[in-house]
This record gives sequence, structure tokens and C-alpha cells, in this order.
Amino acid sequence: LERTAIATALQAAEGSLKPRTRKPGWMDWFLEETSAGRYLMFKKVSEKVNKTTKGKYPAPPAILECVRTGLESGHVAGSKVERELFGKLATTPESAAMRGTLFFGMNAAKKNSYGQVDDKVQTIAVLGAGLMGAGIAEVSAAKDIRVLLKDKDMRGLSKGESMISRNLAKKLKKKRLSAYQHDKMLANVIGLTDDKASWHRHFSQADMVIEAVFEEMSVKHKIVREMEEVVPESCIIASNTSTLPIGEIASVAKRPQNVVGMHYFSPVDKMPLLEVIPHSGTSKEVCAKAVDVGIRQGKTVIAVKDVPGFYVNRCLGPFLAEAVSLLQQGADPLDINASLTKFGFMVGGITLADEVGLDVTSHVVNNLIGEQPKFLGVRMEGADLSMIEAMVKAGFVGRKSGKGFFDYTDDKAKKKPINPEALKILKDFQHPTKSAKGLSQDQLAEQMVLRFVSEAIHCLEDGIISSALDGDVGAVFGVAFPPFLGGPFRWIDKIGPSVAVEKMEALQKVHGDMFAPPKLLLEHAKAGTKFHSQ
Repeated sequence: LERTAIATALQAAEGSLKPRTRKPGWMDWFLEETSAGRYLMFKKVSEKVNKTTKGKYPAPPAILECVRTGLESGHVAGSKVERELFGKLATTPESAAMRGTLFFGMNAAKKNSYGQVDDKVQTIAVLGAGLMGAGIAEVSAAKDIRVLLKDKDMRGLSKGESMISRNLAKKLKKKRLSAYQHDKMLANVIGLTDDKASWHRHFSQADMVIEAVFEEMSVKHKIVREMEEVVPESCIIASNTSTLPIGEIASVAKRPQNVVGMHYFSPVDKMPLLEVIPHSGTSKEVCAKAVDVGIRQGKTVIAVKDVPGFYVNRCLGPFLAEAVSLLQQGADPLDINASLTKFGFMVGGITLADEVGLDVTSHVVNNLIGEQPKFLGVRMEGADLSMIEAMVKAGFVGRKSGKGFFDYTDDKAKKKPINPEALKILKDFQHPTKSAKGLSQDQLAEQMVLRFVSEAIHCLEDGIISSALDGDVGAVFGVAFPPFLGGPFRWIDKIGPSVAVEKMEALQKVHGDMFAPPKLLLEHAKAGTKFHSQ
């Protein structure tokens, strides 16, 4: 490649290099050389861009304008328009928000706040070859980390290995991987099962164990006890739990300083966030290694305090509670979804619950119910959340079961219809007096988003996250909070803390203390300060 590049450069300098010319077909000629063709082409492209961005991002239409000017008036004119539009775009609030979170936030998350790691993790044992376990194995193997993927039997292991193989095959087909890289990644994964006596020998060489098994404390305790008998004394035991307290998981450990939480988001190969959760006894060295592994896996890593829900799910709980509350007050599920996509989310709250799985949703919200300060208390009120349990008991778990709030049985249907049986369950939980039927989509979205943002501020106030920047990064990369808004804290800065307080207090008068503004927000409103200095 280097020799070819040098030879080509020399030919270009000598003037002997003949540029390749493309012979346009009649369709290319029509679209590029005629005014009618250009009009049609840019009309269609603009429609597609607007459909994708929903008009929330000013850069894509500006890019199209630059291309159109260059095509119609030449390179010089196109470059002039590009310079002018770039200057304008750089001063937009969208640019400031995305630079703040996507650029500065991601760069900050790539630095290990616990310090440099000299003795890096080379071998990771992953317990459970399901969706999460296989995903963790894949992102590890892709970064040249040796992976021991273990499940209880060949059936479970084969599913995980097949998932990894399919994902890598797709990347190979799209030429995102070479054949050598593809084969090397697959070779990095060693499959093991309970009935293979050799797994003990393999695990005795592990530097880290990441368990991705059933969310039950007794199961987690069994794993910790079993692993400590097999792995080296220096081996880290990490839990991928999304809800269970890491300190309680570590309570049965002989070496609790080696236990840490590593909360990945599903699907692991696509969702960029990783929450690292130390408990009170986790050593700094273990925290540093856990963060280092996440960074090497290509994750955006934030450190989070060991509390129910950690950070992202702790914010998601009140958000989902408000979505259920609005449903029970008569709001149309389609309107709830549309309100959030209009606000800038990729999917609506009802679809999100279906995608995550109503069984998981039920587990998350129930784990947050209880007295403050450990649990959320009144901040989880407003809805009869037993409705979600009723849906699960009826077999409506979401997309993975074929039905949830929506019906997914027809794979070909682009717009999934509402599940009529879910509506029957919903009728049993209708609020007797309150009605949300008259609320606009903007009002629906605002109520749900304010519940999310309020909890994010409580997390900062309580030291669950270390900074507003971490809170923004976690929300954008964990639940796709609209990137053009920069995250919950930058959104508050944009509308103004005093405006947010007014909105929350108005809703508090109507609905109750679940909308009460956090103390930290009140302080910012009183002082006229923002969460971000720039």
C-alpha cells in the first residue's frame, strides 16, 4: 500500500498520472446536468434528510445547500457558501450542545479518572452466553482481548456463539472487517460449558470475570462464591446487573475489594455507554482496570455511585412512570410516542418499554420504589405500576414475546398496531378522575422529560454522578436523550433553571410532589447560574 501510494504521488507530480473519468449514464446526466433533474434529486434528498433528522439538526440541510451551489455554480461558489454556513452553524445552540457532550464529554470519558493501568486485563471470562453476555464477548474479542464465554450447556453457548458469528459476518460482508480480522476475532472467543471439566483450568487464567446471568441476588451470590474458588486472587469479578446493589452482591465475597459493577446497555455492540459502579469497598486499582477495559472495548465510560438503578435507570424509572400515568389518564399510546419523537428521542416511551421488555421494565421500576434517600419515594408516584406486572402475567412482554403495548407478530408491518388485548388491561387501570386526553404532544413530552431531568439533577445533588457532563453523557449515550439538546443538564441551561422551576411547580400543584423541583435546581434558579460554565 505504501509503495503504491508513493508511486502514485510521483506520477501526479510528474504529470503522467491520468485521472480516472466516470462515464455518466443517461440518468446521471439528467440528474446532474439538467435543472429539472437537479430539482428532483435535491427535493428527494431533502425529504429523506428531513424525515431522518425531523428538522432538529441544521447541519444536514446546510450541507445539501453547499453541494447544490457547487454543482450548479462551481467549486469556488460552493466553497464560499460552505464557509458562510459553517460560521453560522458554529454559533447555533445545537452545535454548542453537541460539542459540549459529544466532543468534550466523549473525550473526557476516554480518560481514566482512576489513573493509569500498567497491568492490563488480557483475559476476560464472561458468564452467560445470552444477548448481553455474547455482546460483551463480541466487543471484547473485537479489541484483541481473549474471551472465555461460558454457559450452562451447548444449547445456550451455541446461541451466543452464533450471534457473535452473524454480527461479524455482516461486518465482513460490508467490508468493515478484513477476512483476517474476522477470523482473529472469532478465534479470540473460547466457548465453554458447565460439563466441560477444562473450564476450571481456563478460568484459573482469567484476569476478570463479567457475569451476565439472571437478575436474582441468590444467583449472583452463588456466582461470586463459585468464582472465588476458581479464579486467581487478583481476578476482578464484575457484575452486569442493571438494578441489584453491587455492595450486596459483594457481601458474600472473600475478596470484596475485587467486586465491581459494569453495567452495559443492550444491544452491547451498538449502545456505547458503560456505567462502572464501585461499592464502598471496591479498590481503586479494580475501578481503574474496569474503566480501562470499557475504554478498550470502545465504550464511553462514566463512574456511578452504587444506588438502586445506578444513574441511567434511576432517571428512566420516573420517566416511564409518567408515561404509564399518562396512559392511565387516557392519553393515546401513539400520541405519547409521537410526542417524544417530536421532542427529539429516537423512539417513544411506550415503544421503549416494549423494546427493553416489560419484564425488565417492571424489574427496573419496582427496584426504585421505596423510602428515600436510598429509593425514590414520592418521585416514583403518579401511576399504578402494577399494570406493567399485569401485562407481563398476560404474556405481553414486548417485542421479544411478539406482543406488548404493540403487536409485533407481523414482521412485514412497518407501523406496528396497538395490541387490543393490552388496551383491555389498560382499561382496568384507568385513573378515576384525571384526564390527559386534552394535552398537546408538547405537553405530554414535557411532563415525561421533566420527570427524567428532575431525577438527573437529584443524582448530581446526591453525588451519584460526579458532574453535569457525566449526566449528559450518560443520558445521551444510555437512552439516546436528544443529542442536539446535549443532555438533560444542557437542556435545562438552554431553557433556563428558573423556567424549569416554574414548569415543575405548576405541574406539582396539579399532580403532586413527584414534580417538586430538586433543591439544586432551585439554587441555580435563585442564583441565575447554569449547570455548565460553557
